[in-house]
Amino acid sequence: MLRRILFIIALACVLVSTTGCGSSKIDVTSADNGKQLNVNVGEQIVVALNGNPTTGYTWEAKDLDTSMIQQVGSTGFKSNNPGLVGSGGIQTLTFKTLKTGTTSLILVYHRSWETNVDPLHTFAITLIIK
Repeated sequence: MLRRILFIIALACVLVSTTGCGSSKIDVTSADNGKQLNVNVGEQIVVALNGNPTTGYTWEAKDLDTSMIQQVGSTGFKSNNPGLVGSGGIQTLTFKTLKTGTTSLILVYHRSWETNVDPLHTFAITLIIK
């Protein structure tokens, strides 16, 4: 009986510790545009937005406070229809929080070579980093 109780306690500890590890990533979509998010230092924010880089448009961070948050890796893309050349899909950008405070994460969907042109879309969230 005692072994069974110790086993259950050990299993609960393992489950709690692995659950904590999974909380280091926060998924964000267009539904979060304009929202405020509470996050912790060291967490990753993965932003997934509709896009189509074959048109020349891509999502890019604007005025990023690199003392508070930094982009991790490059922009990813997954086609909604891999069999169709030029189809749209989901672009993902990953950011890591660096220190406590409040900052904005603003992304613009634009063609990087076009100057003096407003972005086609803008995505913005406020991060409260604890």
